[in-house]
Amino acid sequence: MDKKNIRLLYIEDDLVDQMAFKRLIKEHNLPFDLTLAGSIRAGREVFNADVFDIVISDFLLGDGTSFEILPEMIKTGIPVIMITGTGDEDVAVKAIKMGASDYLIKDVDYGHLKMLPLVIESSLNKKHSDDRIKKLSMAVEQSPSMLVITNKEGLIEYINPRVTEITGYTSTDILGTSIFTLHSNHNPAEMVDDIAQTLLKGQKWMGNTYHARKSGELFWESTAISPIYDNEGHLTGYIRVAEDITEKKKTEEAIKKYSEELRESNASKDKMFSIIAHDLRTPFNGLLAFSDILSNDFESLSKDEVQEYIEVIRDLSRNTFNLLEKLLQWSRLQTGRMEFKPSAIDIDNLTKSVANLLSANAKGKNIKLSCSVEEGLQVFGDTNMIHAVIRNLTSNAIKFTPENGSVNITALKLSDIYAEIAVCDNGIGMKTDKINKLFRIECQHSTKGTKGETGTGLGLLLCKEFVDLNNGTIRVESEPGAGSRFIITLPLNEN
Repeated sequence: MDKKNIRLLYIEDDLVDQMAFKRLIKEHNLPFDLTLAGSIRAGREVFNADVFDIVISDFLLGDGTSFEILPEMIKTGIPVIMITGTGDEDVAVKAIKMGASDYLIKDVDYGHLKMLPLVIESSLNKKHSDDRIKKLSMAVEQSPSMLVITNKEGLIEYINPRVTEITGYTSTDILGTSIFTLHSNHNPAEMVDDIAQTLLKGQKWMGNTYHARKSGELFWESTAISPIYDNEGHLTGYIRVAEDITEKKKTEEAIKKYSEELRESNASKDKMFSIIAHDLRTPFNGLLAFSDILSNDFESLSKDEVQEYIEVIRDLSRNTFNLLEKLLQWSRLQTGRMEFKPSAIDIDNLTKSVANLLSANAKGKNIKLSCSVEEGLQVFGDTNMIHAVIRNLTSNAIKFTPENGSVNITALKLSDIYAEIAVCDNGIGMKTDKINKLFRIECQHSTKGTKGETGTGLGLLLCKEFVDLNNGTIRVESEPGAGSRFIITLPLNEN
């Protein structure tokens, strides 16, 4: 029999949030039958007219707050998840105290909507668990909880069928065993001692404990152990009630992991925008340089020179557009949506393309830019990524080389497995401590070039990520005043 969809009422007056949640359901094929309401009044009418498995409600709506309908919804036993804005944590706490099953804090990137499926599942699991306990609490033998009863010495006298169901152990296996031994095998000694000391004081002990099923599989329990007293106040034994919370633990870890992924995704977006600003500056410098020449020296230029500069500007414009396309592809890489298409790459053509792209920058500083590539050399990788790496390294070499200097791109077969591509300059060089920080995002920095050129300091991070993804390596050789040599190795073929 097919599993029925979850009937979900979503009370939200923001149309953008409504559309975003509907899109999330569609994209991930989530098992939700969604009903929308845009106000307190509409939410109450829809709720009273239909049957739902769970309700999600924004706190602040156009005609009031969801606190106005929260009590009547909670009375029905249907889980209610509250969504509040940043800074409204007190509202969320109050909602939980009123009986809401969970809450989420809105964020501008709709990360809260992406977390909703897990929170919905967690809330429904909790509701189903609570319902099951209520229905079966009248009969110990049918209790959904694991129930253990001991004598006053803590020796087990009874277990209910649930214990066998969860752990695989039968009464024969467990009866006569100390309840403290039950906890000592897979939990810290401090916890076992705390259980003993708490019970000796006549108090109830509660916590999460770790155990092994008869099969050897480990699982988590939510455990409560209480002393049992007779009518005269004498201790007669202990009762231990436990629930298997393994799935809940997994859900919590999934939510935690997903939250961390969202934070990393946001950081990657910030980083991507900075890199776009960094890399787009290079071709625009060329455009500005040749535009200035045409503007300032037009009368003194020959017709052939004018035509040459116009063609250079046209090529730079086209290359700038292509560069933007590639950087947008890199943004997809950070979010796991970028196409990675490795293939055989002709290094001679690729390095010449980079040299042509950066020729204006080199001419602006009268720097000799040359390429020396072993004939027929090919590597295996993503063409767009490797182009971006060599372009970044060459741009940096020009940036940190003084006027009348030289930058050379070399490539040769290093072995039967790898090729080596190096970008060398006779520029200002670097100290060892600076080299150690080049490829670390937490140490991102920017140093001005020999003509005051600025940047974000993130271009090399882009190079490192692309080289790693293409199964290569990148390293630096440099000394202050003696130039730098950035060396990358890439595989010659797919294997």
